[in-house]
Amino acid sequence: MKKILLALLCATSTTTFADSKVFEGLSIDLSAGYQKTERDAASTATVITNGVPVVSNIITSSNDDSNTNIILGAAYNFALNNNYLLGVGFDYDFADHNIGNPIIDNDPTDNAVNWELSSAMSLYLKPQLMITDKSQVYAKLAYIRADVDITEPGAATFVGSDGESIDGYSIGAGYANMIAGNVSLFVEANYFNYGEEDPRSNYTTYTIATPTDIDGYNAKIGIAYTFK
Repeated sequence: MKKILLALLCATSTTTFADSKVFEGLSIDLSAGYQKTERDAASTATVITNGVPVVSNIITSSNDDSNTNIILGAAYNFALNNNYLLGVGFDYDFADHNIGNPIIDNDPTDNAVNWELSSAMSLYLKPQLMITDKSQVYAKLAYIRADVDITEPGAATFVGSDGESIDGYSIGAGYANMIAGNVSLFVEANYFNYGEEDPRSNYTTYTIATPTDIDGYNAKIGIAYTFK
């Protein structure tokens, strides 16, 4: 009886044993997926002409846009014990994400340019939990930053309270599985929020300032390689 119990204990411990070392070390990853970016603007904008501000109504006060993200990342994962790791990493998105344009007083010529988020990047912490000897679930907490571009720079330029970029935070979760050697596949979803910003379209004789809240979410699938 003792031999049978010992055999069952050994079999159970073998099947549930987690080895965080398989994910430990420097890794690089490439992923692609879906992103939805939402811009909610105030119902009014301030048009400044020769230094004189005038408040005008906005007809298109919000915008939703969906497209593909293409992300290259690098991280270093520290094994805390057999079950837990903590990673620090960096992601860079090569895709541009349209956040639309407000139309002032129902006149598209007042602001006919589109704003885009570009060169989006994140610096993140990644707590990880091993669930089998080759797979894990994880959380992702990140500081994010992106440039705001205007699609017709000849018509207007962008300035914000802190220059041509905005920043915020993101939270997410994912699942990764080591499929062969040092190669793993992963799926991940994130919510991001750039907070309330004040993007401005600068024209020759006037400026349009529109208080704006930019957030959204993405989901992606990718492949990673861990250096050993």
